[in-house]
Amino acid sequence: MNRHRRAANARRADADAEGGVTLVLPMLLWVATLVAIVTIDIAGYLVAASRAQALADAAALAAVSADVPLDGALVPVVEADRVVRAGDGQLERCTCEPGSERAAVTVSVPVPGLVIPRIGASRVAADATAVLAPPVPWDRGP
Repeated sequence: MNRHRRAANARRADADAEGGVTLVLPMLLWVATLVAIVTIDIAGYLVAASRAQALADAAALAAVSADVPLDGALVPVVEADRVVRAGDGQLERCTCEPGSERAAVTVSVPVPGLVIPRIGASRVAADATAVLAPPVPWDRGP
């Protein structure tokens, strides 16, 4: 009879272990899904920040390059906006007067994701500044 009692206790212990796994597995899956969503959102935010900085740099260079004397007259803010729109961004601010040989821009891009855009970070912005350097005289040598 003692042997039957031990067998019944062992079956009860196995059932308790299965019940614990039944509760733990869904919780682990839920936590893993939440971690994956947050990780993907943070990666999306970082990619958007990088894109915004690249667009801001390109827009500042385009705006200051418009001051280089050429055949056609280019407007710095128009050139900066053209570059930003080509990169699917938005020109927030451009301090780039024609003839100033300086440009400072702020550019924003949308942030993809499920969580981060809903908590108020739907766009990320970046600043860039460029200055037109004076021409370097070429040394023709002797």
